[in-house]
Amino acid sequence: MTESKKEIDKRMEAGTATMLKHMLDLELRKVKEENDIDAVMFMGVDGRMFSSDIPVELTPQQYRLLNLVKAHLPHICGQLSAENLQISVQYYDEGTIVISGVGPNAFLVYLLARKVEFNDMEKMLANMEDASVVMRHLFELRPTSEEVLSTYSKKVAAEITDLSRRLFVERFDETPEYKKNMEILKFVKKKIQDTVGVGAVDEVLTFSFNELGTSAAYMNDDLWLKFMENVIQRIEVMSGDVAAQNFASTSRPEIQKKLKSFV
Repeated sequence: MTESKKEIDKRMEAGTATMLKHMLDLELRKVKEENDIDAVMFMGVDGRMFSSDIPVELTPQQYRLLNLVKAHLPHICGQLSAENLQISVQYYDEGTIVISGVGPNAFLVYLLARKVEFNDMEKMLANMEDASVVMRHLFELRPTSEEVLSTYSKKVAAEITDLSRRLFVERFDETPEYKKNMEILKFVKKKIQDTVGVGAVDEVLTFSFNELGTSAAYMNDDLWLKFMENVIQRIEVMSGDVAAQNFASTSRPEIQKKLKSFV
């Protein structure tokens, strides 16, 4: 039996702009919730907004803090691009603004509609700095290989791994691999139905996937070819040698052609 579904490394890198945006949003939401932050924005030094988590309805204090950021944005961007600003804490009557650099081209802005004493911010600032490292990893599309993860602290490496697993769970059905497998499954179902009838399709599929120890979503080309051999074996048991041979004679070349069409 081949590698089971449970043993597959269920991690995913942000291979598309949509997935990258989703991972950035996940990290912003987490750092916002864990540190009781009112709003957080991820921006470029050119003023572009890449991602944000801002309440739909702002309190007066939150609104004023947001306007302060907008008013000072050219100065903030200038500090980051020219002076390589790493982290800044600014106090106002309305609350606290923290700015954390994310590499040379981006930064995070945190809004807290309350005054937080600097001595009480040690843990929060540490979390914000970790978030900057995570965001830079995601933004620069770095791989989640063990070699790369080993260059980070254990906390940051664990967070990146967790994000990639959450992306796998939440967005796996949008990947080309998943869509390919669903198309192949649809094709195979039709071939089996034409041979043994609609009532026996589920039995043949269940047997064939159980022999592989996985499911359609996690298949690859080699597994599909092995799967077809299992299907042929099951059809032979259910419908005899002639039916199995007829199925094999057309299905083997057709499945190979189908798999190649996705390359």
